[in-house]
Amino acid sequence: MLSTSGLTLHAGKKRLIADVSLQLHPGEVLAVAGPNGAGKSSLLRALSGELTPVSGDIRLNGRLLADWQPQRIARLRAVLPQHSPLSFRFIVRDVVLMGRSPHRHSHDSGQNLHIVEQAMALTDTTHLAERIYTTLSGGERQRVHLARVLAQIWQASADGTRYLLLDEPTSALDLAHQHAVLAIARHFADREHVGVLAVLHDLNLAALYADRMALLRDGHLMAVGPPEQILASELIRQVFDHPAEIIPHPLYPERPLMIAHRLLDRQ
Repeated sequence: MLSTSGLTLHAGKKRLIADVSLQLHPGEVLAVAGPNGAGKSSLLRALSGELTPVSGDIRLNGRLLADWQPQRIARLRAVLPQHSPLSFRFIVRDVVLMGRSPHRHSHDSGQNLHIVEQAMALTDTTHLAERIYTTLSGGERQRVHLARVLAQIWQASADGTRYLLLDEPTSALDLAHQHAVLAIARHFADREHVGVLAVLHDLNLAALYADRMALLRDGHLMAVGPPEQILASELIRQVFDHPAEIIPHPLYPERPLMIAHRLLDRQ
């Protein structure tokens, strides 16, 4: 399990996260949502080890995050940030191959390339393999980096459960690829028992694919639970300051569907 207990983060005098306790279980897709500035990305950056909490702790598979050796943790936890700046003229295959860096001593080049090919096939990027990365569109770059992080944790580890942290993975993607990315996350959770945490803005996408949803506002954890519990009109109004109606999804009745009111209706 990847967990936080009493996690508090500051940036100077600004509080980013306030006393958040949250668990990501093996085989689970956990969607984190909330308004802009709620602390979603800060939480993910703390879980990735990029930000150091002022109080509380983070544990991965029962051990404090700080106690893990970087090489070992890189084989367990992969992170897809909102933006992955890369200005060098690498071909796409080599960008994805970067994900295999933690495995360069345990796997030969042929094994690593085979995994890269599988990750690219899964993310619909095989046809981009020989393209120069900097010539790609924003959505294509996003899918290439998804292939890279999937390649990083492609195989089971002797150190326990693997985790995939995704920060707004659908933001630059078209409709079909938004669903494809979340279906991949669902696949890794269901088939590989990977714990997946995804920061998402689209609550309906989250409700379709996540086992649980966590809502943040102003750095506080407002609620966490299954989608049918979290997508409730009063809670959505409280967290997002906007009215919405909740109905059963017409195709998947066990899943809720949020219908937001027009802003004009409030004036």
